[in-house]
Amino acid sequence: MSYSGAGSSAGFGVGPEPGVPTMAVGPWTRLPAGMKERLDSPRLDFVQPNPQDSTKAREGYSEKLNLRIKIKDCCGYPLGDPGTYKMTFYWLAYESEYANEPYQVDIYTRHGLPIGRFPRTFVFELKMEGSAILRDGRALNYDGRCRYGVGICFQTLDILEHPLGKGGQGRPLEPFRSMAVDPHFVPLGTPLYIPELVGLRLPDGSLHDGCVRADDTGGNIKRRELDFFVESYAIYKFLDDQFWGNNHVTPYVEEPRCQYLRHFDVGIDRRSEATDWTRLEASRPKPPPPTARPGRRRHEGSGNKKGAGSAKKSSALRHHSSKKASRSQHRG
Repeated sequence: MSYSGAGSSAGFGVGPEPGVPTMAVGPWTRLPAGMKERLDSPRLDFVQPNPQDSTKAREGYSEKLNLRIKIKDCCGYPLGDPGTYKMTFYWLAYESEYANEPYQVDIYTRHGLPIGRFPRTFVFELKMEGSAILRDGRALNYDGRCRYGVGICFQTLDILEHPLGKGGQGRPLEPFRSMAVDPHFVPLGTPLYIPELVGLRLPDGSLHDGCVRADDTGGNIKRRELDFFVESYAIYKFLDDQFWGNNHVTPYVEEPRCQYLRHFDVGIDRRSEATDWTRLEASRPKPPPPTARPGRRRHEGSGNKKGAGSAKKSSALRHHSSKKASRSQHRG
């Protein structure tokens, strides 16, 4: 089949020149022989696929039909929209910074043993930050609430195991690596990649690579909040000036370049990152069913007063430890 004449598809809208042979390239198209010569010209030989270029698909290979498992080798997965996590800072409280103030407040251990007497402002910062370094070299750490002293108990740490404080699950705190998180949003022990920290200049002149780890928790760290451990208040001022007041970050998980931070107990990390909540709930011991209060349970057989009295008496015997049950038993 051939087409001729002006406006036909043989010459893409222009008819073939009179007397010029044409070459058929399809069942309904014809091209001038001159165009064929230009396409076969050696000047176009450089337009060849590069065999070393792996970005080009192989012959007979379709990327959309590739059913192989995807290998994630960069960037991880964000925990939220960009900038939805607020990052704050925390540090150690140093007793030496308050040595000129009067020592008036006593703090204690959980067992009621006195640790010492310290300045009021130092104790206030210790309660806020959770860890401190004393003038004699001891390290203190938050140990829960108590009913004596300032209402919060502290413990003395082993300098060899926890030189700069202890986080959740007994993890040692590391400056510029440890991050306090809400464990309901970020499991403890999870390495995080924070792009906003990449290139952050540290006090020693080095640059941060953006990798941190969920090592600690805090009473004020809720939901999408992160608390970055920076060791001292002076370092905090040095780093905060580089953020220009914008402390909102985007943490990423499953980032391969941050997996080197996994050097804690593997079993504890695995339990922290368990996501099968159905299995966890099934393995949790069920509480005993609540029992009715004495005197409010009716007899199942009949509704007469005698049956109600016997049910009340049996209920009172089951709850003989309470005063109300004892009085009911005495009246019966």
